[in-house]
Amino acid sequence: MWIVIHMVRSQTAADEAYERLRREGFMVRVRPVYRTLSSEENFYELMTLPTEAKEASCVMFGRPDI
Repeated sequence: MWIVIHMVRSQTAADEAYERLRREGFMVRVRPVYRTLSSEENFYELMTLPTEAKEASCVMFGRPDI
């Protein structure tokens, strides 16, 4: 099971967020929200495993662990 930790708009933003999380060692999936929009107009869900969700969210938003 995967949990959405963040949503971004555009394939470029999704790729950047994906790479940031992967560099930190997280398992990440990216999924487009809509099927009919272009890649730069679409929204993308960034998902991690439930066991990594809290820490990955902290990395995404630059917060120390809560």
